[in-house]
Amino acid sequence: MMRALRSLAPAARVAALADPGTVSRVDDGLAASRPSSLLARWGIAAQEDDGVVLASATVLGAPVLLAAQDERFLGGSAGVNHAHALRGLFERALDLRPAVVVLLAASGGVRLHEANPAEFALARALRALLDLRAAGVRVLSLGVGDIFGGSSILACAADRIALLPGTRLGLSGPKVIELAHGRGQIDASDAGAVAALFGAEARAGAGAVEILADDHDVVRAWIASDRGNDESFERRVHAMQLRLAKRLFGHDVRRDSADARRAPAEVPPMPLFAGGDPVEPGGWLWRDKKRPVWLSRPSGRHPFGPREAHALDAELLAHLAREERVDGTTLILVEDSPGHEATADAEALCVSQYLAQHAAVVALLRARGVRVAGVLAGTGHSAAFFVNALQAPNVYALPQARVVAMEPAAIARVTGLDPAELMTLIEEDPALGHPVRHFGAWGGIKRIVPEMDRERLLSLVAEEE
Repeated sequence: MMRALRSLAPAARVAALADPGTVSRVDDGLAASRPSSLLARWGIAAQEDDGVVLASATVLGAPVLLAAQDERFLGGSAGVNHAHALRGLFERALDLRPAVVVLLAASGGVRLHEANPAEFALARALRALLDLRAAGVRVLSLGVGDIFGGSSILACAADRIALLPGTRLGLSGPKVIELAHGRGQIDASDAGAVAALFGAEARAGAGAVEILADDHDVVRAWIASDRGNDESFERRVHAMQLRLAKRLFGHDVRRDSADARRAPAEVPPMPLFAGGDPVEPGGWLWRDKKRPVWLSRPSGRHPFGPREAHALDAELLAHLAREERVDGTTLILVEDSPGHEATADAEALCVSQYLAQHAAVVALLRARGVRVAGVLAGTGHSAAFFVNALQAPNVYALPQARVVAMEPAAIARVTGLDPAELMTLIEEDPALGHPVRHFGAWGGIKRIVPEMDRERLLSLVAEEE
């Protein structure tokens, strides 16, 4: 008998997919209560599991680990403890080596009420997921509810992603795009237009995802069908780069990678780039003239979208991923941008997948032994920061740097705070504040340094490895 998943609670979804009687806790640590301590200030009652259920089970006889997000609790948003639980599951899977790890995704992204620590925690969960894939454990994600924000990147970072009919996937929601660019791009009240851009059927039609019938037997068979796939992480990353190139070029042939390579380089006005040269006309990747030190240039005034991520990844894969010897090779990810591209055009391309691919390319380089460090030289904004510098083991920052985990407009819309009070929070609140010291207080910044040149940074990286 057909049993739909969307109507079930997270624990029931897990039980519906598992072989009867096989669901159990992963371990005592991951089974412990994890209510958020950061919600009381907002008058919100915490939930014991912080909106995510973790379990061990078998599916058609194969051992699996599962995480099921709960869209009923704050839209399935990933708070600090929620993200820590996901990271813990991915790290535990490195030891347990299940046949597959399954993410039943239903989340609006990073929890606004816990902005700074939540973004950092979810970035670490993304890194743990990709490290798991690099170690040879397969990860599948299934959208059982709507998936937006940073959670859409996490879902797209899996080996395979599928959606149930009627669900939606996107980095920036329709209201965000309408607010930023007007109804000429999308009318958030037009259900048909929203479905045509974000809906599961549209995503599957564009080749971005698989679509599965909302039937537990169909989903069980889909999970089991991935068993025995031993293609290496490196081969999968290169294959995804080709898939995304085909989608990008077919969508707008006037803006293909050749055009990106011919674009004049923006020479970053900072000491880090002194003594280096761009390796291609677009200036996305620079190399030191004397040593195996590489720097990615920040996107500067331009949002980090599909074209930008794809162009940078093409250079990283061409110049670093194929090197036979990486001893002493260092990649410095320099961060300063207005954030990810929040447009209908970017969403039509499924920008979440391009940004997930960038995080995967960084993970591949780390897995091959390249030392990776992040530098926050200006603004670390939303998903652009999340998939780039925050994927490095350590991030260093200049004192004037700022981290914008959440835009003030979004905070105001959800909290209803007085504008004057909100601006005070933006400058002074540890969870919501933009000055880099607040993000650093949660562990997101290894060190704030008064000035940064390449020699100083390399000495820090060597000292703190």
